[in-house]
Amino acid sequence: MRYRISIRRHKDGAQYVQTYVIDAPPTTTVLDALITIREDLDGSVAFRYACRMGVCGACAVKVNGRPVLACATKLMDLGTQDIFIEPISDKNVIKDLVVDLQK
Repeated sequence: MRYRISIRRHKDGAQYVQTYVIDAPPTTTVLDALITIREDLDGSVAFRYACRMGVCGACAVKVNGRPVLACATKLMDLGTQDIFIEPISDKNVIKDLVVDLQK
């Protein structure tokens, strides 16, 4: 299935949205989609993850306006092929989807 994934990026104080198109099975997680984007399309996309089991919370992002764990959210559960990913809103952004977890 083809997905259009837009990411709110942050770099040097500037914000912009960058869109990528990937082909992935519906069972792909948001985290796996982000990894595909970084490995195959744009190595500069920054995001965090650790356990990949929905426990640590390092991969927390907002997807289509809702806070989720990227590792535990499957693309098919989003109900759309147009996906908007942004950093969680209660933290200071370091770069792209990476936020300062201490503040």
